[in-house]
Amino acid sequence: MSKKIIKVKEQVDYSVRTEFSKDLGMFKVLGIVWSCVSERENGYDNDITEIELMFVLNGKVCKYLGFKELYEKLYGEKTFNQFYADLSTEFEQAYFKQTPYKNK
Repeated sequence: MSKKIIKVKEQVDYSVRTEFSKDLGMFKVLGIVWSCVSERENGYDNDITEIELMFVLNGKVCKYLGFKELYEKLYGEKTFNQFYADLSTEFEQAYFKQTPYKNK
């Protein structure tokens, strides 16, 4: 005969999708920040799981490889990866500054 199973704890996590945009003049960058938020007694645990960037020219979203090729033709070879990393950091900082899910 088995013993009774007792529920000890339940934790609810939220998947949060937050959209940002940044106008860089010649083009616009859309940033989607995906995060996992867990409620705690003293606030929240808030971890970014992914940052997705999309580039918009003339109101249309560009293909990633096409934009990367154009960017490197304009600004030099192997410049895009650093540009992408810098933008990702900016969107991450904007997310943590503006999120309502902060640690108390």
